[in-house]
Parts: sequence; structure tokens; C-alpha cells
Amino acid sequence: MKKAVIVGYGNMGSKYAGEIYNGNIKDLSLYGILCRNQEGQRKIRENMPEVVIFPDEDSMFAAHENFDALIITTPHKEHVRVVRKAQQSGLHVLCEKPLGVTMKECEDLCFEKGERVNAMVFNWRAREIYRQIYAYIRDGKMGRLTQAVWVANFWYRPACYHRASGWRSSWGGEGGGLLINQCQHLLDMWNWLFGQPCEVSAQLGYGQYSDIKVDDKASLFFRHENGMWGAFISSSGDSPGTNRLEIHGELGRLVVEDDRFLTIYRNEDSTTQVSKTSEEMYAKIPYTAERREVAQAESEYTIMLRNFADAMEGRAKPLATLSDGKRALENCNAAYLSDWQQKKTTVPCDRETYNMELQKKIQEES
Repeated sequence: MKKAVIVGYGNMGSKYAGEIYNGNIKDLSLYGILCRNQEGQRKIRENMPEVVIFPDEDSMFAAHENFDALIITTPHKEHVRVVRKAQQSGLHVLCEKPLGVTMKECEDLCFEKGERVNAMVFNWRAREIYRQIYAYIRDGKMGRLTQAVWVANFWYRPACYHRASGWRSSWGGEGGGLLINQCQHLLDMWNWLFGQPCEVSAQLGYGQYSDIKVDDKASLFFRHENGMWGAFISSSGDSPGTNRLEIHGELGRLVVEDDRFLTIYRNEDSTTQVSKTSEEMYAKIPYTAERREVAQAESEYTIMLRNFADAMEGRAKPLATLSDGKRALENCNAAYLSDWQQKKTTVPCDRETYNMELQKKIQEES
């Protein structure tokens, strides 16, 4: 039985605490929670009296020999520092997205496989519909991938969301907006399904829907070394939004709608083969279509926590690692830099240049 401490008792920290404390995660118990505010501490004492309350990081790390793992749910800018100290203390790590704000600050983290698990909370990987897509692509049923279009503007956030915390929706506090926050999940999914792009061309909108300085609208165009192209469109101000992913390959097309419906179009012959052999100028390739509703039988967060516990026990590999967090952050940093410089940018982009440009944004904001 591994013992975990949750760092932060906000929305996600309290969710994970409940899951573990109530015994929903096999071989994982809740040893403690780092909570700095008095009201949160009162709730913990009331609802989870056996759990140790740490008022600060120093007291938590001073007791690190009493537990095995940290689950990090703090604001973005604290992630790298806490991960680094956890690794130095020999602890297993499960970190909420994003891994950090800039690639440069992550340079001295350990990304190698070792005795300790270094995992990310990219819970979209635990969604059944995307797991089916991942398997379908990996089994070669799409052939060579050619294009993907993802429209994901379902993150509607009113102005009060951006005002909820002093660090939120700011360059200095959060390190950005839509891309560094909500879209981290989808940037990871893009890498997971298609591999990491090698180039991005981005157009971003800042304060298009609310009085903020950071991005709340994004259109990204990705290029991959294998020839695949992709378009990614998102916002946090449209409603009703949509979540639609369309994937094209030589052997057909996949369409995902609102995380529920999957339509599979299967060509009888590959587009490449027909192109080489057909004598018809306007050839039509016969295909079949299958539409299915995919249910999520279990909470994706429960699956992530259980996977983390299984990985610590040597029974499984992490669904997502810190290396995956680094790659999603590389996509994000490169997209920001592309828009700021108004030109195509390689993925990953130059770390020093990105840091310099981000500091300019922070100074303009203050």
C-alpha cells in the first residue's frame, strides 16, 4: 500500500482526496494534504480526520520519509518547483497539467525511466472513445494519416472565471491563457494520437471575449514530418461550443463528436492505390460507414489515479509521463512564439527566445 500526499486542496485536489480517502483506489492511501488556508484545513479535519495536514512545503518535505508519492494540484507556476523537490526527495510524482510554463524551467527535471514513477494527469487518455481511436490508428486501419481537423471551442468561461484567482488568466500568474490551461489536454492528445508536430503556424486572439490580456482564441496549423497536416481551432468564449475531431487517412476517415459518437468510414481500397491504378478521372472509392455511441463506464480521474497506483506497484506503465507533459508544453510554447513573431515556428522552439518574449508580455501586463 503506497501513501500519497496531495499538494493543494482546490477543485482538483479535493476531488482526488475524496477518491483516495474513500478507498476507491486500490493500494493507495491518503497520508496527508498540503493546505495553506484555514477554511480548507477545517474541512479536512472535519471530513478526513486521520489525514495529516501540512501548512507549507517545508513541513511536508521534512516528513517525506513517511509517504511515497506527491499528487501536485497547485497553480501552474508552482508545478516545476514542487516536482523538482519531489524528485530530489525520492518520491513518486503525479502532476496536474501543465508540467510548467516554459520549456527552459523544466530543463533540470528528470525525464528518464527509473525506480520512481513520474506521471502527468492527462486524463483524456483515459476516455474510452479516444482509447478506441488510438488503437484503431495504431493497428494500421487508417493507413497513412494525411490530415486532421479538431474544433474544440467548448470551454466557455465567463468573466468571473478569469477573476476567480489573482494568478489566473495572466502572463505573470498563469503564463498564458487558453493554450497553457484548457488546451494542454488536447495538445497532449494530438501528440498521443498523431505524434508530435515539427512545425506550427498560429493565430491567437487575446481578450476577445473577456477583459484579459492572455489568449482566449486560437487557430493552429500543424505540420508533421511524415507529411500529415493538421488544424486545431479553439476558444473559451463561444457557446454552444463543439468538440469535433476529424481524422483522414488512406483507408478512410474517423469522426468524433462531443466525446460520445464515433463514426468510422472504411474505404474498400486505399486512396494511394486507387490513384496509381484507376483510369477514371473522377473515380469514387466505395466505403462503408459505422456510427457508434461510446460510453464512459468509469470516471477518467479514477482510471488515472488507479493507473498511478498500479505503476508504483510495478503492474502498469503510466498513461502519461512527465516527458509527455514536456512535449505538450513544447507545442504550446511554439504556438505562442509563432503568433508573437507572426511566422512559422519549429516544434520545439528556441527556449531562450521564448523566455525573452514571455518576459515582455509580463512586463506589458504589469
